[in-house]
Amino acid sequence: MASLPVLPAAADDLTQIVALEEQCFSLPHTLDQLRYELEDDLHDLFVVKDRQEILGYVGLSHILDEGYISNVAVAEKARRQGIADTLLAKLDSVAAEYALSFISLEVRESNLPAQALYKSLGFIAVGRRKRYYEDNGEDAFIMVCDRLPPPDPEFT
Repeated sequence: MASLPVLPAAADDLTQIVALEEQCFSLPHTLDQLRYELEDDLHDLFVVKDRQEILGYVGLSHILDEGYISNVAVAEKARRQGIADTLLAKLDSVAAEYALSFISLEVRESNLPAQALYKSLGFIAVGRRKRYYEDNGEDAFIMVCDRLPPPDPEFT
C-alpha cells in the first residue's frame, strides 16, 4: 500500500482530513485551521489516497529556512504499511526544494512508535515542551532532522 502516490491536498480533501484528525488525535485540527493551512503559501498539506479515501496526511509549515511538521496522521486500518514513511519522504523532498535547514516536530512522550519512526528517519530529540498537550498535560519531545549540508572543509 505504501506505493500509493503522495498528492497535494485539495479543498475537497479537508472533510476527510478532519475525520482522520479526529480519529488520530485528542486535540484535532479544525476544518477552519486546515482550510487556512491549505490556502496559506507558508503551509503544505499532502495526502495519500486509495481511490478517493484518504489513508494518511502530513502538514508542513515553513518560514525562511525552517520547517515545522504540524501533524502526521495515518488511518488506523492503514498503519504499519509504510504510509507515514512515504509522507515523510515527500516532506524531505519538499524541504530540499525550499532549501530548509531543518525540519522539526513535537511528539508525545508516550508515543513510542512515532518516536521510533522519526528516529529511523534521522530525527533526534533536542528538547522537551513541558505540559504541551492540553488534554492531559503530557510533555512533548521536540525532534529535529538537520538538513544542512556538511560543512565546507575550506571554512572549518
